[in-house]
Amino acid sequence: MAKPKSEDKRNAILSAATQVFAERGLGAPTAAITSAAGIAEGSLFTYFKTKDELINALYRELKLELADSMMSGFPRKQSVRHRLEHVWNGYVHWGVANPDQQKVLKQIQVWGGLTQESKQAGSAPFTEMAEDDGGCGGTKDL
Repeated sequence: MAKPKSEDKRNAILSAATQVFAERGLGAPTAAITSAAGIAEGSLFTYFKTKDELINALYRELKLELADSMMSGFPRKQSVRHRLEHVWNGYVHWGVANPDQQKVLKQIQVWGGLTQESKQAGSAPFTEMAEDDGGCGGTKDL
C-alpha cells in the first residue's frame, strides 16, 4: 500500500521551489529544490509528475496568496476609487512582504509552460474586481 502524501511535504516543496527560483530562476535544477526542502530527490516527483507541473502548482498557490492579500475585505459598496485603492494597497503590501514570491510570480507569468488551466485558476479569485456591476476593471496583469 502506498504511503499517503503529506500536505506538509508538498508545502515544503513549494516553499523551497520559491526560494530556489527566486535565487536561480526557473531553470534551476529540481535537485536544488529537493535539497532546500530537505527531501529525497525522487520525493518531489511523488507530488509533482514533472517540473512543469510543480511550476504550475506554485503559480496557482502564489496567485491565491496574492488574491487573499488584495481581495480580503474588498469594499464592494464603496466608490471605484476606494476599491482600486484597496486592491492596489493589497498588491503593494503583498509584494513588499513577500519579495521572493513576487519575483517568482513575475518569472512564471512570462514562462512559456503556464497552462490555460493554471491561468484560469490564477485569475478566478480576482473575478469580483472585473464584474460588470462596478468592479475595478480587468485582472489580466495581476
